[in-house]
Amino acid sequence: MEDRKIVRLLFARAENAISELSARFGKQLHRIAYNILGNKMDAEECTNDTYLALWNAIPPVSPDPLAPYVYRTGRNTALKRLHRDTAKKRDSRYDISLEELNGCLPGGDLEQVIDARELGRAMDRFLESKSKENRYIFIRRYWYGDSVGEIAKELHMQENAVSVRLNRIRAGLKEYLEKEGYHYGV
Repeated sequence: MEDRKIVRLLFARAENAISELSARFGKQLHRIAYNILGNKMDAEECTNDTYLALWNAIPPVSPDPLAPYVYRTGRNTALKRLHRDTAKKRDSRYDISLEELNGCLPGGDLEQVIDARELGRAMDRFLESKSKENRYIFIRRYWYGDSVGEIAKELHMQENAVSVRLNRIRAGLKEYLEKEGYHYGV
């Protein structure tokens, strides 16, 4: 079903709106949640929580396009749950991918960045200068939390090749951000 039709169903409070959301986005939502939480049952609960959050948000919000809104809502729901459930322990695959990325971000920790929006814009500009495949690898690893093995399999590449690209992209990002005026803690 088209995204606009799903939004109309949500606005109309139609009972089949959730089943249509599930059919269209469920597999990827579950994958995002699982990559962040590392547990199938928690991922399923998080996916259902995402449907509820979408039901409550639409209306009044009328997202266009719908897919990024759905995936961002799912990712945020999973991150909130991760923070709640593992505030003192760091053990998910997603944590590992964030630790990799932390090395090229100023301050060494995302929470120390004063203006996260401007940093996000700078990262967007950096990624726009990369090839489509490198952007895809970066986003799959650091937004969706996919493992290097999953990315390599999907792109028919060796895991080492994906790891090398990620290292080069992170090094380039660090250099780019330094030129943009972001400084790193010693």
